Amino acid sequence: MRETADTITILTEQHRELQGELEQVQSLPTGDPRRRSGLKGAAVALVCHSTAVRLLYGITRWRVPGGDRPARPGVMDLVRAEETMKDLEFTDDDSGEFDPLLRRLIIRVRRHIDQAETIVYPRLHQELPPDLREDLAYELRRIEADATAVREMVERWARRDVIDRVRVILAERYADRRAGIGEPAGLVDISADEREWSGI
Repeated sequence: MRETADTITILTEQHRELQGELEQVQSLPTGDPRRRSGLKGAAVALVCHSTAVRLLYGITRWRVPGGDRPARPGVMDLVRAEETMKDLEFTDDDSGEFDPLLRRLIIRVRRHIDQAETIVYPRLHQELPPDLREDLAYELRRIEADATAVREMVERWARRDVIDRVRVILAERYADRRAGIGEPAGLVDISADEREWSGI
């Protein structure tokens, strides 16, 4: 049975989940072991949403005239949030660097959320046909299901490099298949786009 939830609703739910997990980590005292485990969960939520955005952005570029331009700032914030998360993973939570990095990560996630929900998502809701939004919603739920399975594995990992490993796992499941909901193949390398836009 096809997904009946609206694509924008699913993406917004992912925003709330990610933001909530990061704020939960921030609320815990230094030295609390739940900070590290909470950070792992937030890393999975971040990669899950990044994977969804890669899929969404691929559709936007091909189906919405000029659709890549309004998405650029939010995509760049998301890429940089992943970079900050990676720095956090290798920073001891009782060091003087952990909390500033966490605040930076939360700011970048919030900027991504604000830009997406005020500019990108309303436009997508207007310009993407209902059948395409339905297919996209189905794919987003598949990504979430995969992320849920990965989260269970992450809880048993002793290593800290969660975000890179989760990204590889989720990307491998989608990079080699066409989503069937637009051209070209489902995922887009937003990291490469971010470098292009930044002039790197």
